[in-house]
Amino acid sequence: MVFDLLIILVLAFIGGFLAKKFRQPLILGYILAGVTIGSLAVSAIAGRGQLESLAEIGVALLLFSLGIEFSFARLSRVREVAFWGGLIQILSCIFLGILIFPRFGFDFYSSLFLASCFSLSSTAVVTKILLEKGELDSLPGEIMVGWLLIQDLAVLPMLLILPRIAVLESLPLWQIPLILGKVGVLLLLVFILGRVVVPKILDRVAAVNSREILLLAVVALCFLAASGTYALGLSFALGAFLAGLIVSESSQNHAIFSEIRPLRDIFSIVFFVSLGMMLTPGFLLSHLGQILGLAFVVIIIKLIVVLALVLYLGYHSKTAFLVGVGLVQVGEFSFVLARTGISQNLITADVYSYILSVALLTIVLTPFFFNLAPKVYTKVRKTTSTRFPKIYSLVFARFDRRQALEELPLENHVVICGFGRVGSWLGRACQISEIPFIVVDFNQKVVSELKEKGISVVYGDPADLEVLDFAQVDKAKAIVIAIPDRHTQELVIGNALTLNSKINIICRSHFEEDQARLKALGVQTVIMPEFEASLSMIHRILQAFGEEKEEVAGKIKRIKIEHGMG
Repeated sequence: MVFDLLIILVLAFIGGFLAKKFRQPLILGYILAGVTIGSLAVSAIAGRGQLESLAEIGVALLLFSLGIEFSFARLSRVREVAFWGGLIQILSCIFLGILIFPRFGFDFYSSLFLASCFSLSSTAVVTKILLEKGELDSLPGEIMVGWLLIQDLAVLPMLLILPRIAVLESLPLWQIPLILGKVGVLLLLVFILGRVVVPKILDRVAAVNSREILLLAVVALCFLAASGTYALGLSFALGAFLAGLIVSESSQNHAIFSEIRPLRDIFSIVFFVSLGMMLTPGFLLSHLGQILGLAFVVIIIKLIVVLALVLYLGYHSKTAFLVGVGLVQVGEFSFVLARTGISQNLITADVYSYILSVALLTIVLTPFFFNLAPKVYTKVRKTTSTRFPKIYSLVFARFDRRQALEELPLENHVVICGFGRVGSWLGRACQISEIPFIVVDFNQKVVSELKEKGISVVYGDPADLEVLDFAQVDKAKAIVIAIPDRHTQELVIGNALTLNSKINIICRSHFEEDQARLKALGVQTVIMPEFEASLSMIHRILQAFGEEKEEVAGKIKRIKIEHGMG
C-alpha cells in the first residue's frame, strides 16, 4: 500500500508540475497522471480497494472544505442573477441533455446522469483564472463566482436524487416519504448542531490552544457526519458537506480551514489520480469523434443558456457573453458525481469515461476561451451591426439600450469607466472637490443607483465609440479606465484618442508587463493598485524607524524611478 501511494504521489507531482509549467489547471495534471498509471497497467498498484478508500476520504474532505468556505455574503451583491440564473441553467441543461444525448446512443438514465454532470462548471478553474487576470471583483467575475456557488450546492441534491431515480421502478411507493423524512430530520439536525451544539464544542476545543487537538476534533466531526448520512442510506460525501456547513457557523471556521486544507489537498490528489486510472488513451482514441461531439454540444448549450439568462435578468450583452464563455467548461464536482455513479453501478465504465473525457477537454480549453472572449465579443458585435442588422437589433441594441441615454452637457470633466471599488472612490473624490464627472458602466444596478443619487451616468460598454461619444469624451479633460480587462482597456484608449487626441488618460493595471504597452498606446499614467499599496506601506515602515520626511520622500521617489514611474 505504501509503495502504491508512492507511485501515485510521484506521478501526481510530475503531472502537476507539467500542468503548472504549461499554465494548465493542476487537476488536469493529476488526472493525466492517473491516465498514465492506467495505460501502463502498473502491476505494483495492487491495493486498488485501499486506494478507493483514500479517494473517498479525498472527496469527503473536498466537500467538507466547500461547506466551510460557503458564504452567503459572497452571494449578496449578485444573489438574484446567481440564484435564479444558476438554478434555471442547471435545470435547462439537464432537460436539453435528456433530449439531445440519446442521439449519441445513450439510454435515458445515462443521458440524465451525463446532463447532470455537464450542467456543472469548475469553481477551482474559473476562480483561479479570474484571480490571475485581476478580474475576480469585476461584474462578470462576481456573477460567475456566485453562479458557481449555486452549482456547487446543486451537487448535494444530485448526489441524493440520482441514485434514487436509478432504482425508481423497484422502489416501493411507501419508501419515498421515508426517504424525504430522513432528509428532513437530517437538515433539522444540521440546523440545531450548527446553531447550538458544535460552536460551543469548538470553542472549548479551541480554548485548549492546541492545533493538533483542533484538527483531530474537526476531522472526527467530518467523518462522523459522513458516516451518519451513509448509515441513513444517503451519500458519504453529503454528510461531509453538511459538517462543513455546521463548522462555517463557528468563530473558528477560518482557522479550521487553514488546518484542514493540506490534508484535503493530499487526499483529493489521490482522488483525482484514481479518476484518471480508469480512463485509458485507447478509449480516448477510439471514441474521439463522439467525445468532441459531446464537448461541442455541452459548450454550445451552456453558452446559449447562460447568455440568454443573464440578458433576461437585465445585464449588458458584454457581461452576459463573458459570463457565458466563463461557465462553458465541465467542473470538478462532475468527477464526484461520476465516481458515485461508477461505484454504485449507476453508470457503465464507458459513460464514466465520457464524463471524464469531456470534462478534461473543456477544462483545457477554458483558459483560451477566457483570453479570446473580449475580442470575440467585439468582433461579433461589429460584424452583426454591419452585416446582420436584425440580429444586432435583437441581441445587442434591444438589451443594451434598456436605459435611455440623456444628453449631458458637460465640459472639462472626468470620464470614469467602471464604477467598482476603484471608480467609486474616485467619483467620491470628484464630488468633494466639486470636479464635474460622468460615469460609464454596463452594470444596470450601478447605473440605477447613481441616477437616484443625481450622478451623471451613461449605461453602456466603455469600449464602444458611440458610448464614449455620448459621455462627451471629446470635451473631457481626463478619462480614467478603472476596468481590469486588457482588451477593453485597449479599445477604450483607442476610441478616447479618436474622439479627443489631447485627453489625459489614466489607466489601472495589475501587471508589470502592461505598463510599457499602455504607455505606448497613449496612456499618460498607469496606476498599479498593488504597487501603490506597497508605497504606502514603505512610507509607514520608514517613518516607524524614525527616518525624516525628506529621506522617506527621496527613497520612495527612487523606487518609483526603478519601477518606471519617475
